[in-house]
Amino acid sequence: MAKTKRLLIIGPAFRRRTDERSLPALERYDGLFYRVARKYLGNVKDVDALIMKDDLTLVAGSEPLPFVKPEGTSWGVNSISSEIGENAKKTNLCFLKEKLRKNKYSEVFISMGKKYAAALPDMSSDSTKVVFPAHVGPGLKAQALKEWLSIE
Repeated sequence: MAKTKRLLIIGPAFRRRTDERSLPALERYDGLFYRVARKYLGNVKDVDALIMKDDLTLVAGSEPLPFVKPEGTSWGVNSISSEIGENAKKTNLCFLKEKLRKNKYSEVFISMGKKYAAALPDMSSDSTKVVFPAHVGPGLKAQALKEWLSIE
């Protein structure tokens, strides 16, 4: 029987690499969770990564993304309209249904803030555990991500 996989979903980041050429989504963004993920993903084979873009829609970590300057002067003041959030949630539901149809994931780790996670559909099921350290700060979330990626 094939080993089940795990799924990592990382939210958008204000910091990003400014290369003019397209970069894989996991390489384009350069926030704390991205740096942790890049450091530890090379050591695991059972994790697929999805990235949430600025428009709150999901893409594969390998999806080429052009450089797009972040809006505003900092991420904390970035607001999301309920219309954008609802549209993204519908798009993400279709995207994740297809992803989950093709792969069996034992766990999903959500690495983002609550306001971005609102654009994700419910992914919990009897066979899939969802890990979402929502009630801690960025440092503890990054530590939880490191520990989750270090599990063999």
